[in-house]
Amino acid sequence: MFSAQLPGGGRLEIIGSSPSMQALFRDLETVGRSDAAVLVEGETGVGKNLVARALHHLGPRSNQPFVSLSAANLTDQLFESELFGHVRGAFTGAYGDHKGLARVADNGTLFIDEIGEMNLGTQAKLLCFLDQQEVRPVGGLRTARVNVRVICATNRDLRESVRKGEFRRDLYYRLRVIAVRVPSLRERLEDLPILSDYFIHRFNRHYGKSVAGLSDGAMAVLLGHRWEGNVRELENEIERAVVLTPDERKILSDTLSVEPEPIVRDEMQPEGTSVLRESRHAAERKIIAKSLQRHQWNVSATARELGISRVGLTRKLKRLGLRRPGTDEPSAG
Repeated sequence: MFSAQLPGGGRLEIIGSSPSMQALFRDLETVGRSDAAVLVEGETGVGKNLVARALHHLGPRSNQPFVSLSAANLTDQLFESELFGHVRGAFTGAYGDHKGLARVADNGTLFIDEIGEMNLGTQAKLLCFLDQQEVRPVGGLRTARVNVRVICATNRDLRESVRKGEFRRDLYYRLRVIAVRVPSLRERLEDLPILSDYFIHRFNRHYGKSVAGLSDGAMAVLLGHRWEGNVRELENEIERAVVLTPDERKILSDTLSVEPEPIVRDEMQPEGTSVLRESRHAAERKIIAKSLQRHQWNVSATARELGISRVGLTRKLKRLGLRRPGTDEPSAG
C-alpha cells in the first residue's frame, strides 16, 4: 500500500500489494522526486487522479498547491477562461475577474485530466502555455509568468489519436516526458480482497455500521466479475452492499448487484494475459478450498455457499486441480 501524509491532516492512500501495483509504487517513488511532465495512462476508474496526487506529494512541490482541471467537453473559450482566467466583461457572463487555475497552481502542480478529450484548437493553446509558461487572461492585456509542474491523465491511446490526427504530435511528446501506467483491476485481482476490506471499513465508519466483511460466496462473485469500471465500480458496489447488509452480518452474494461473467478460454485470450489468469486462479482456488474444508468436501453444500451450480463447481475443481486429500476424485457429496 502507498500512503502519504497530506498537508493539513489526512492521508492519501493507494491500496494494493500485487506485483503490478508494487511496480507502480516503485515508479511513483522514482518519478515523484523529479519535476518532469508526466502522462498518467489507464482505464476509467483505476485511480489516475490519486496517482497524480501521489506524484505531487512525493515531489519538491509537495507543500505548494495541487490544482485539477478536466479537459472533457471544454470549448476553447472555457478552457482559456478556466486555465488562464478572464477579466470582467471579457465575454457574456464574465461579471468579475477570474484568476485562472494556472496562476492558482503557481509553484505547484497543475493536473489536467482527460487530456485526450481536448480539441485541436485547445491543444494549440496548451502547447503555447507549456512552452512559454506565461498566461494572459481572456480579455486582458498583461501577461504573467507562472512556474508549474504539469501532470496529465488519459484513458485513451494517445499514440492512436496522434496517428489519426486527433491529437497534436508535438503536444503528445511535450506531455509524455515520462509515462506512468495504472493497471486495471482485472490485472490485479489478487488485490480485490484487501480493496474490499478497505472499502467495507471506510463505509462502516461513514455510515456508523458494523458489517462483518464478505462471505466466501460474495467474494467468489466479485472475483468472477469483469470490472469494466475498475476500482471506482468496486467502491460503489461495496458502498451499496454495506448499506443493505445488517450490522454484524457478512455481505452475501445475493446482496451484490454485479454478476460473475464467463471466463474466456485461455487459448482465446490475447497475449500477455497469463498474469491475469494466474491471479484469478490463485484467488479462486484459495476461496473454494476454504469453503470445501468448512463443508468437509461436500460439493453440493459448497456450491450453495458460493452461489454457483454443482456442475459449475465441479468444473472449477477440475480446472484448478483441487482434489479431496487421499483420493483421486475432485470431491464428494
